[in-house]
Amino acid sequence: MTQINIGDITITALSDGRMSFATSNLFPETPEAVWDGYRERFPEAFDAQGFYTNIGVFHLAPGGTQVLVDTGLGPTGAAGGLPGRPVFLSELGSMGVTGDDLDSVFLTHLHGDHVGWNLTHDENGSRPTFPNARYVLQRADWGHFTDEEFLAGGRRDAAQDTYLPLPEMGVLDLIDGETNIAPGLDAYPTPGHTPGHQSMLISSRGERALIIGDVIGSPMHVSEPDHLYRPDVDRDQARKSRHDALDLAEGAGMTVIGSHMTRPGWGRLIRWEGRRYWQAL
Repeated sequence: MTQINIGDITITALSDGRMSFATSNLFPETPEAVWDGYRERFPEAFDAQGFYTNIGVFHLAPGGTQVLVDTGLGPTGAAGGLPGRPVFLSELGSMGVTGDDLDSVFLTHLHGDHVGWNLTHDENGSRPTFPNARYVLQRADWGHFTDEEFLAGGRRDAAQDTYLPLPEMGVLDLIDGETNIAPGLDAYPTPGHTPGHQSMLISSRGERALIIGDVIGSPMHVSEPDHLYRPDVDRDQARKSRHDALDLAEGAGMTVIGSHMTRPGWGRLIRWEGRRYWQAL
């Protein structure tokens, strides 16, 4: 199942490939034995290297508009050499959607596996892959990822390939806090993974969902929210955002949609023996 409806809003799960990470790379302080039970519960989320991660992108169609949440790895794989099989644009095309059709591109944050197709580069130069869309990002993330000290750490080329030209191209909207993006779609700040990481609240006809980006990095993360997660910039803030988002979703019975959950990426939160678990839908 690659589509789900939240009220009148249709969400289509797309992918830009998968990547593998050693468990110790993402959770350097967590004993390997912690993951043993999860290997049995979520075999599709592991491979011989460790975590086997989907690179999810989501297309939403609220109120006659078309919105994209993140843009995947891109043609060269996370604009930084991470391996991946870039398939997102072909999957989007199979829906009958072209780059010109998008009204908004909602960027949860500026990590390379979420911004890879922001721009297209060819013999004619560089341009937005989605020229009619507004690229929407929290201002705090822009400040962090354009800081000169950050870029000087070997990140400038990847940034130039994926997001630095967006303002001069006239397509970037920087927002602060909770902001309406389209009918039934609202930005919900979840900082910590990056300073301006944002999730998306979806509401229609009494149904609700939460796209959580990288608040949760895998199905196992739902049950192990307090372990040190290496990609988080601010680990204490990320931990708080993780708990807040999960509590919100569970309390309201929301569908939860994650960029790196097993494809298609949506599920619900359940309790078993007093612990919270991910249950795919």
